[in-house]
Formats: sequence, structure tokens, C-alpha cells
Amino acid sequence: MLCQKQTATPRVKKNQQGFTLLEIMIVIVIIGIAAALAVPNFTLMYARHELYQTTTSLYNRLVFARSAAISRNAMITVTPGNPLPSGQNGVTFTAPLGVETFPLNVTFVLPLPAQPIGFTPRGLSTTPLATQTIQLQSVRDPNLIYSISLAPSGKVTWCTTQINPCVRNQ
Repeated sequence: MLCQKQTATPRVKKNQQGFTLLEIMIVIVIIGIAAALAVPNFTLMYARHELYQTTTSLYNRLVFARSAAISRNAMITVTPGNPLPSGQNGVTFTAPLGVETFPLNVTFVLPLPAQPIGFTPRGLSTTPLATQTIQLQSVRDPNLIYSISLAPSGKVTWCTTQINPCVRNQ
């Protein structure tokens, strides 16, 4: 009888590829730290975007209200701060312009104008002696305030600062 020597073949291949558990955990920790550092910046960016969108939308509606007052030869008034049934802040325009609602994270800075603002049939402000200003504030970042001003001439301007009246250099 011949004696044959049997050798055990290793089950692990020499060129096996993959990641160890430790390497995967290190990558996950690095991604977690990067995400934790990025979240506040995304929150601030979203607050700016939300306030910018609301301000430009209200600005455009005011410019449209002025055009509507001139074309219809009628007075258009705008009442900011009326509580809406949905709990949101908003601005109420006289017919036919309706209501402009704000997102829940955008609110008014008090005090609001003492009387409704608006436009005469000639496109002038209904308050001929004073510039009226509405200021909008982000609830996410209370330091973020944009202003919209209505001059006695009927010109509507807005700016990204808390100044009264808002004057943009064009």
C-alpha cells in the first residue's frame, strides 16, 4: 500500500477582495461628521430661500395690484396681517386679487402699517405723505428680515435688510 499524504487545502483564496468591518465603520463615522456640519448650513440656506420666495411673491403681487388699479380705474387696498383660517400669515387684497398666503415659517415683523396700504386709480399710494413698509421675518432664523416699501409715488421696492423705508440703488 502506498501511503498517500493528504494535505488540507485552505478555503480562503489568496486574492480575496473586500472591506473589513473597521474600514466600513470609519467611513460611516466620517460621513456622519460631515453631515452634522452641513445641516445648519442647509437650514440657513432653506430659510433664506423661503423668505426670498415669499418676499418676491408679495412684491410681484403689489406691482400687479398697482397695474390693476390703473387698468381698472379703481382703488386697490392691501391689508397685511389678517389671520387666515389655515393659521398662516398673509396679505388680503381687494377683489379681484384675493389673498396671498405665506409659508408657516415666514411672519411679519411688528408693527404693521397702521392702515391698509394700496393704490389709487392713478397708481399712487393711498398714503400720499409717507412711505409704508412691510417687513417679513424668517421663523427659522429670526435675524433674517426682508423689507418691502411702498413710496407715495406708488413705486414698490424691496431689499434684504431691516430698514425703513427700503431704498434700492438701481
